Amino acid sequence: MKTGIHPEYTTTEVTCSCGNTFETKSTAGGSLRVEVCSACHPFYTGKQKILDTGGRVARFEKRYGKKK
Repeated sequence: MKTGIHPEYTTTEVTCSCGNTFETKSTAGGSLRVEVCSACHPFYTGKQKILDTGGRVARFEKRYGKKK
């Protein structure tokens, strides 16, 4: 394998808009700012909402009947 063709892999500080910071390894270097992290994303916090857009579930159940 050729030497010197790969970028340096350094420790990078990631800062979220919620204020959470953590360190990771990256070739980007310096620091990164992200909008969403595992501390504030609804999927990870358990505050995820399931949306029934336009009553599609009710429409499906009405059309095909609800299975028991």
